[in-house]
Amino acid sequence: MTLTGPLDLESAGQPTPVEHEALKRVFNWMDTDKNGKLSLHEISTALASLGHKMPKVGKIQAHLGVTKYVEYDSKSQHELEVIIWEVDEDLDQHISWEEFLVMYQRSINDPTGMEPRALFNLVQFLMYDTNFSGEISVEQTLQILFVRFGREMLDQEIQAIFGEEEKGPDGQEKRITLSEYLEKVQGRLNKQRKARKGINYPRIITKKRPAS
Repeated sequence: MTLTGPLDLESAGQPTPVEHEALKRVFNWMDTDKNGKLSLHEISTALASLGHKMPKVGKIQAHLGVTKYVEYDSKSQHELEVIIWEVDEDLDQHISWEEFLVMYQRSINDPTGMEPRALFNLVQFLMYDTNFSGEISVEQTLQILFVRFGREMLDQEIQAIFGEEEKGPDGQEKRITLSEYLEKVQGRLNKQRKARKGINYPRIITKKRPAS
């Protein structure tokens, strides 16, 4: 199977107003110095504040009134740098709001699973996690999943994230952490890539747009 012709993001699927609002909320939360760009330190601090086991940045970072001291080893620093490098179109070692939006649009329009997803997976979790607690419930995912996938695929997407059981052992609504979420979506992505191996897809073309 061969799909021909480039995929132009100008005519591809756009984030819905609900998604756009959630993306803006997430970007503003991560952008602690309010300069309109995300740095390695800000991404690392966000991960730490969510309880994700990511090594440290070697300096004190204050995030929403909570001060954390974090430091990292060379491997972890590389992983953080890759998150930025994957979407840093102007190579300034930061992620602008425009690059943030383009990253999201490229990922939701990618049928191959080959688009870099490190930042996308984090951002998608934070779109669900409206209070930035580091955990999400089924109820918190419903709005975003519904506007993106529709009612017919809603149950399938919920199961992919939470499994077949929507209740925890204590009978309460099931909740998963960022680390658990990333493990699930990466496993699903690996299966998608394996299933689609050997299929040629259109490359994705991006065009610079004024930041909104």
